[in-house]
Amino acid sequence: MIEKEQQLEFDFEHDAISDHYIVSESNALIEARTNLTLYEERLIYILASRIHPDDTQFKTHFFKVKDIAEKLDLTEKNFYKRVRDIVEGLQDKKVIIEEKSMQSTLSAHWLAAARYYHGKGTIELEFSSMLRPYLLQLQQNFTKFKMWNVLYLKSFYSSKLYKLLKQYLPLQKRRFTLEQLRDMLELEEGKYVKYSHLKNRILLSSQMELEAKTDIKFTFEEIKKGAKVVGIVFHIFPNPRGGREGLNDAEYIAQEDLIALLARFEINKKTAKELIHKYGEVLIRENVQYVYDKKRNMDVSNLAGYIIRAIEDNYADTKREYDPEDEDDKATSLIWLNDRIGKSIFFYEQCIREEITTKAEGMLSMRQKIMEDIVATSDRRSMNNKRPLQIEDFTDGKAKEVFKYLESEKEEQILL
Repeated sequence: MIEKEQQLEFDFEHDAISDHYIVSESNALIEARTNLTLYEERLIYILASRIHPDDTQFKTHFFKVKDIAEKLDLTEKNFYKRVRDIVEGLQDKKVIIEEKSMQSTLSAHWLAAARYYHGKGTIELEFSSMLRPYLLQLQQNFTKFKMWNVLYLKSFYSSKLYKLLKQYLPLQKRRFTLEQLRDMLELEEGKYVKYSHLKNRILLSSQMELEAKTDIKFTFEEIKKGAKVVGIVFHIFPNPRGGREGLNDAEYIAQEDLIALLARFEINKKTAKELIHKYGEVLIRENVQYVYDKKRNMDVSNLAGYIIRAIEDNYADTKREYDPEDEDDKATSLIWLNDRIGKSIFFYEQCIREEITTKAEGMLSMRQKIMEDIVATSDRRSMNNKRPLQIEDFTDGKAKEVFKYLESEKEEQILL
């Protein structure tokens, strides 16, 4: 029994905590009544940031108490006790989610369990299984953001408002009645009843804090009924100047475990391993950095697809040593590829002339055969570390047209 307990105590690795990690929440959870304090909410962000896009079940996560205290910005000397108090308080909290599609209301504890390792400076946390639909395998109606956007906000209201507005960034506008806004911000009954108090103590202060510390900013206009303010329209904008002071994205991209790095850009583990095997670590990191530099403030609908394309086509123009051409290798040789294409063209043109097939059917079959040859040769060249095919490699105009088509198809796939 003692040996089993000792194994339980020591058989784990601590989870890393990074400002760059992504938190993804369903919109229903964002709009739910969370019942959290600012520090409890920060701890939830840290735990949620460890969820991998491929996860189908919640995992147990182990954190160093010292790392937690640093990210929670705790200044107490006895931060071990303070972190433990926050965890214990969190265990008693419930989130209330209105499940409109099922005409139900979910009341769930945030944590399934928590364990504090005495003398080891470690805590163990796991989400409640009832929250799976709101944090795992999210495909639609969800919002994602890097953790630094919320972890250092000094107000719970700023954090809540950030998520409510980030959710509507693509539309650039969100409207609330004052009653809806008070409910969304989880204001206690009787608090900030006067609009002037709500405006000065929450809206204006959050406006300043979000512009200074996050990737969005906003303005707002008041909806009035006579002289009385009855609603607010928020106008939401990307904020390229916002961000955590001292945050070094280049250092993170250069040092983070490569599979974990690609996972943060929603590339699954299987694809990540294939990319690493095919293109190598240096080329991948430089192209991830290239995409980040070019697209960090732009809305890319399929970021994973865009990064994969950038790696495959080497947008960063990373110098890579390719193996020399082997004219005797029929699978990779440009000479043999053009020879096969030439024979296919001759064959199908002959079939059309002799009326063995219609011109439309013959041309379609010809294009399909050329396409198959190009794709097969391209794949084999990649596996054998030969440079990618270029349009100049083809001697026949029909082959060049097919190659252009294949390239345009790749371009369209990343926009889906």
